[in-house]
Amino acid sequence: MAVIDLTNKRFGSVVVIGRVGSSTKWECKCDCGNCFITEGANLRRGRTQSCGCMKSEIAKRTAKEKFTTHRLSRTRIYRTWANMKQRCNNEHNSIYAYYGGRGIKVCKEWENNFLAFYDWAIKNGYDDTLTIDRIDNDKGYCPENCRWVTMATQSRNKRKYRKHNTP
Repeated sequence: MAVIDLTNKRFGSVVVIGRVGSSTKWECKCDCGNCFITEGANLRRGRTQSCGCMKSEIAKRTAKEKFTTHRLSRTRIYRTWANMKQRCNNEHNSIYAYYGGRGIKVCKEWENNFLAFYDWAIKNGYDDTLTIDRIDNDKGYCPENCRWVTMATQSRNKRKYRKHNTP
């Protein structure tokens, strides 16, 4: 079987320098400057397109994206978001029965996206003295049904709010 000459051919970031002896291996030079040896079949099939530098660069980029956070997880607003999700989703939460247990949910927009919640909160008057309040207590947590209020307002907006007659 005749060997196809790959000398001076480009495969991705690799240029083939020449064949190694009488084998099917080829010496290559990557655009990053590294020289290495690989099988000709790997070059022809697209399996080898760099010396490995592309793979490590992609891995670095992916890791940076994966582990770069919003740096807000120790803030009050983050705890508000996390607690809201706990009340609605965690059956072991002490007040789950009053929230998730009766069908109160967190909207899809906020459920797994703290930054979406954060953006809404900031645009809608959040500050550290206010609490999140559902306008209609029979509906879930979503932008259309939530607002930021004082504790006094919050305490008046309950499902079973009753005025007590004083004697």
